[in-house]
Amino acid sequence: MVLTTYADDDSLFPALKAGARGYLTKDAGGDEIVRAVHSVLSGDAGLSPSVQRRLLERLSAPEPVPAESAVVPDGLTTREAEVLVLIAEGLSNQEIARTLSVSTATVKTHINNLFAKTGLKDRAQAVRYAYAKGLVRPPVR
Repeated sequence: MVLTTYADDDSLFPALKAGARGYLTKDAGGDEIVRAVHSVLSGDAGLSPSVQRRLLERLSAPEPVPAESAVVPDGLTTREAEVLVLIAEGLSNQEIARTLSVSTATVKTHINNLFAKTGLKDRAQAVRYAYAKGLVRPPVR
């Protein structure tokens, strides 16, 4: 059972993957904490409604990946390539964060890393690069 100040995805999902069966933030009321502890002790999950919503969003969101035939270029990580594809699809940092279930700070880190590895200077260059490297394709009309 996790009771924490942190409600961001970078804290939540690793805790759940590590085996936490309950996750509440410190603003949970006493009754909510007691219910969650009893749920966990009885073998169920003790998750706040906001955590449940985020889990459902993450499970129902398509996992963006580079095209199967594309090789991830220039030493980019798979996650950096996913961010690049989402940039090419026109998503904002906030939309990318929601899609990947990470914080906007994490998205910015991935963007900074992929810009550094590729020598790109802005999103427009990133879109052009993604098309040139075959990570995205123009829509068929």
